[in-house]
Amino acid sequence: MKFILATTKGEIDLLEKKFLTGKGDAGKSNPLHLLNKLSKLAGVNDSGIIISAACASSSAALAQAASMIRSGRSDCVLVAACDSVTEFVYSGFSSLMALDKSAARPFDKERSGLSLGEAAAYALVMSESRAKKEKRNIIGRIAGWGLSDDANHMTGPSRTSDGLIMAVNKALKSARIGEDGIGFISAHGTGTVYNDAMEMGAFHSVFKKTLPVYSVKGAIGHTLGAAGLVETIIALRALKEKTVPLTVNLNTADPDAEGWVSHNPHALQGKQMALITNAGFSGINTALVVG
Repeated sequence: MKFILATTKGEIDLLEKKFLTGKGDAGKSNPLHLLNKLSKLAGVNDSGIIISAACASSSAALAQAASMIRSGRSDCVLVAACDSVTEFVYSGFSSLMALDKSAARPFDKERSGLSLGEAAAYALVMSESRAKKEKRNIIGRIAGWGLSDDANHMTGPSRTSDGLIMAVNKALKSARIGEDGIGFISAHGTGTVYNDAMEMGAFHSVFKKTLPVYSVKGAIGHTLGAAGLVETIIALRALKEKTVPLTVNLNTADPDAEGWVSHNPHALQGKQMALITNAGFSGINTALVVG
């Protein structure tokens, strides 16, 4: 079994403690230390891979795991993702004036920033043959993936949406489906003005018809490097229950998002797949197709 850890900063709180108090071992804040610790806890005899791709880290990790399995390099990959909210993290987003004063309102006309959240998640990604042989409870399938970098700005997404458009088209091609194969979109939806506008620009470009779009970040906050994996798990649950989740804190949809997002859940028709999009600093974009 292979092991992939997705995180933006690892145990950054240990570095903060050393800096502020002079106590503790700052070296343990290195994500490599966390990788080794988690490998031992999980009983994985593998040197492992660390993926630090900002807020797209865990979706990129899922794409890497799926690629390893499809290419035959492995038949089982454990993907773990985690990030914590610390003074360093809070101060960073605050300095960018990216935090909403109350709570994140993804795709809302009056949105003004994100809310930070904290999470850890894991998924065991297997080849279908091994999963069936071991009689595993299969909760879904990673059918396609796409990654890109728009190289626009260190912290701001491309205003043209070109990077995410490329990632989504790659994911659809990888899954060997057309746009009509997608039943709903789990968007990155941070609640910042530019991210949400960029995503809607991409969705309007790729999809000829209006699709249900939602973001969970109004409910759980932005979980940073863990976001993609957390949101993939939620999307798989939504597919199972045939219910598209609501977008929490949505009052009045932005004109670009009107008709796409809703403050009410609604039933999903047919056996279509879900698209999960994520984006991170440095222009990173990811798209996953799951079903």
